[in-house]
Amino acid sequence: MAQVWRRWHRQWHGSVLAALRSSRWPVDVLADRKQPALSRVYGWIIDRKRRRETGHVQRIAPPHIPVFSVGNVTFGATGKTPFVQFLIDYVLKQGREDLVPLLLSRGYGDDEWRMLAKQFPACQLALGADRVAIGAAKVKELGGDTAPLSCVVLDDGLQQWRLAKDLEIVMVDALHPLGNGLLLPCGSLRERPRDALVRADVVVVHHANLLAEEELKVLMTSLKALLDPQRHPIVATSRMKVVGLIPAHTLLSEEKSDGTEAAVEIEKLPLVDRSVLIVCGVGNPESVTKVMESLARWVRVELKAFPDHHAFTSGDVDDIFERVRELRSNGSVTVVTTEKDFARSPRAMRTLADNVDLRVLRCELELQHNRDQVKERINSLLNIT
Repeated sequence: MAQVWRRWHRQWHGSVLAALRSSRWPVDVLADRKQPALSRVYGWIIDRKRRRETGHVQRIAPPHIPVFSVGNVTFGATGKTPFVQFLIDYVLKQGREDLVPLLLSRGYGDDEWRMLAKQFPACQLALGADRVAIGAAKVKELGGDTAPLSCVVLDDGLQQWRLAKDLEIVMVDALHPLGNGLLLPCGSLRERPRDALVRADVVVVHHANLLAEEELKVLMTSLKALLDPQRHPIVATSRMKVVGLIPAHTLLSEEKSDGTEAAVEIEKLPLVDRSVLIVCGVGNPESVTKVMESLARWVRVELKAFPDHHAFTSGDVDDIFERVRELRSNGSVTVVTTEKDFARSPRAMRTLADNVDLRVLRCELELQHNRDQVKERINSLLNIT
């Protein structure tokens, strides 16, 4: 009975998410779609909150420490975390060794910030719901005007209206640009697209490589029409570049005492003549499936999707084992999960790694169209020539 309930819950969650995020209309229509009653109430509340907070904008760091905000118009996977990874890595490589970024995050989900902290141990970290108070306190703790910071990276910052920003970066998922065009709770929009995108300095269309060229052109043209030309906005594209499928036991066995992972041997791709079972609890599991399908001629690629930020239980592990046994009738099976899932549920992942061929899909965001313009805008704020 418990297994039936878990399966039903996953299917229900997947169907609801698909309804909220999917669309049959182009972006320019979605931007002005008529809202149902509940969404109108939500929109009224958000409008009042935005007007109130934009009238009391506060700076949390001195002017020479720029604030880079990375956010989205819709909830769910838009490439926000990969871009934060890209941005922190870029700043660390471009800046002075004595200056490091400060990552300012709510800390929701307990997986993203842990993964980022592990990947960038030199980066300062501040967590909390009140980003203005937490950020200002952290900058003051580090020395205020003399804080050894190159910049502040504000994670999920688009709706942080009280916080002064120097660069507003908005991520848009190419597969589900504006969801179904409806505001929460009937859709996935966190605010009206025109109200949000008019504040954007940079818009990054993520997973652009998964769209046909003509579809991408239409999407980018529609997005440009929603931007404020006085901000000289940049519309860029990005994709997830696969670094490798890392054997999970390698990551588990080579952790250092300080919690950071040792260097690992990344197995060359592709692996062939086997089935792949994708196990993940992320906002856009469809994109993970598309990435895996592009790697090799697998016998079969199957997705077992869980809710975003899902903490895997022993029951979930049992369900995965059962499905692996069924798939083995057609040959070898590899179970693939994401870095977020691996970081979030270490006990469950260890159990899986001890019993099946578990691999961690490691990807990195790669800017494509207008890559140089985005980097120039970042460099100008970092005073890098």
